[in-house]
Amino acid sequence: MAADNNSHQVIIIGAGMSGLCMGIALLKRGIRDFVILEKSPAVGGTWYDNSYPGACCDVPSVLYSYSFAPKPDWSRLHAPHDEIRAYFEDTAERFGLRRHLRLSTSVKRAAFGDDDLWHVELASGERLSARALVSGLGQLNVPFTPTFPGAERFEGESFHSARWNHDLPLAGKRVAVIGTAASALQFIPHVAREAAQLYVYQRSPNYVVRRGDRAYHDWEKRLFARLPLAQKLARLLVWLRGEWVLYPVLRSKSRITRALLERKSRQYLEEEVDDPTLREKLTPRYRIGCKRILFSDDYYSAFRRSTVELVTSPIEGIDEPGVITADGAARPVDVIIYGTGFQTHPMQGQVEFAGRGGRTLAEAWADGEEAYRGVCTAGFPNFFMLYGPNSNLGSNSIIFMVERQCRYVAACIDKLLVHDLKRLEVNPGVQRAYNDRMQGELAQTVWASDCDSWYKDGKGRISNNWPRSTAAYWWHMRTPDFADFDMA
Repeated sequence: MAADNNSHQVIIIGAGMSGLCMGIALLKRGIRDFVILEKSPAVGGTWYDNSYPGACCDVPSVLYSYSFAPKPDWSRLHAPHDEIRAYFEDTAERFGLRRHLRLSTSVKRAAFGDDDLWHVELASGERLSARALVSGLGQLNVPFTPTFPGAERFEGESFHSARWNHDLPLAGKRVAVIGTAASALQFIPHVAREAAQLYVYQRSPNYVVRRGDRAYHDWEKRLFARLPLAQKLARLLVWLRGEWVLYPVLRSKSRITRALLERKSRQYLEEEVDDPTLREKLTPRYRIGCKRILFSDDYYSAFRRSTVELVTSPIEGIDEPGVITADGAARPVDVIIYGTGFQTHPMQGQVEFAGRGGRTLAEAWADGEEAYRGVCTAGFPNFFMLYGPNSNLGSNSIIFMVERQCRYVAACIDKLLVHDLKRLEVNPGVQRAYNDRMQGELAQTVWASDCDSWYKDGKGRISNNWPRSTAAYWWHMRTPDFADFDMA
């Protein structure tokens, strides 16, 4: 198949953190006939798309990086956006992935044919084929912009934070930020320093824990470079914090740990916000962990500025001058920034995937997204996903999870190629039993409590998150059990 530039053993969709990791896993297996298709003009995925001011990762840099590609000279405990994006660029170069990349290449559709090949149609009309297909699209990549009556009449500028307009200066302008979740939490302090007036529209408050970020000392960088074991130890300690401190908060029976973290969050709020009325508006009314726990060192302090106002009255609509809320207040603004997150359902929705008999993934998941071990789904032979259903975390680094997935998927693809199989597909009964067990375990987590979060689909089913520890996932994914698959 390698003789034809449009035919490959493996096609990977997406050159973000997952797609690059998958390419490296294939190379380690000696599989070199693959192509990585990326819609953007550069690698990085979410770190290419999300370039808003203040963008960084909640997970410390020593753990939000590949275990096989440590970086001893991170500038800070929590590296900023540009440094993380450069890390993925450097990793692609270091591991020889450039020759496998096709950038600015958007995928429209992928279908499994009667010839037991995946046929991929690009937006340009070009067609490719492969024995195996891997989707590295993940869960958080399509911006969600809510619909408000009259928004199309707004006379100012508006954009989503994941598509930040860097050509638009905010200095001296009246700005409305809609949303106060993870992304907004990071860019609001930066906007507050520039804008003449900032209105922050909050639907519901979040639990915020102090991040404790700082710059690395030069001696620490030298130590990590000269003694890699020291950085491995730092990485281990961060991972253990997630396993022993944050993960127990998510278990419904871990009341003491949850109470301690909730108290820590409330103490931080009290230290940063003196105004009791404002503090009340910023106080969550649900159990900590039910929604994503947020980390910041400067979010609360932004509200101490006289030019920043927190608005909690629901938005009724948008007119030519600005935003109108349910209390009848109309606030004229020059710019509206949507910090409203991403479309998390349906997963994999950017590309139409059609499996056996032409049945699409959307049809297969009509009652809710589900997969076997988060990486494959019945009815879609030789198709694998990274960061798929029930593999998201609320307590640790997703890169840890994706590394386990890439190793597992590479072993499956190796089996397919070495044994010249036509089809490798998880058994439907195995998948059903697996997901029944997952949902039973998820019912015992804090995510199942009565709060609205992106972890759930429209029917209230928790289809995004993994219910156990990351150590359990490591053991779970150490090697494929091919008895769970139908092979031909």
